[in-house]
Amino acid sequence: MGQHHKKLDEHKATKLSKKRILFVDDDTDTIAVIKMGLSRHGFEVEAFVDSKLALHNFKPGLYDILLLDVLMKGLDGFELYNKMRKIDENIRICFTSASNTFYGKYKNQYPEIQKECFIQKPFTIKKLANTIDSILGN
Repeated sequence: MGQHHKKLDEHKATKLSKKRILFVDDDTDTIAVIKMGLSRHGFEVEAFVDSKLALHNFKPGLYDILLLDVLMKGLDGFELYNKMRKIDENIRICFTSASNTFYGKYKNQYPEIQKECFIQKPFTIKKLANTIDSILGN
């Protein structure tokens, strides 16, 4: 096999091994910072500021995990998760929120979601990346 083919195969393997995240938050600054930060930590991030557009583009099996803000215009994070779960029942999830009460409010409604998947803002990119790695078993 030639050097060119070997490099292409290595590129494909790297691309395939990256974990894919669908990130939805209605704040464009948050989107930009989180997408850049998680990309630097080796994730492939597809981001949307519009929850309805994110739902329209969601495909089963395409993402390893969802990262959804709780309070958004249009569909909130929980409504979006419920609709996406009907499309892909195995999708993993992490919610983000500036509120410190949202975990207590929703833990009974979503008993399948681990406590560390409710991430309070502000958080560091490193903490977020480590939490996602932990959930995905990396």
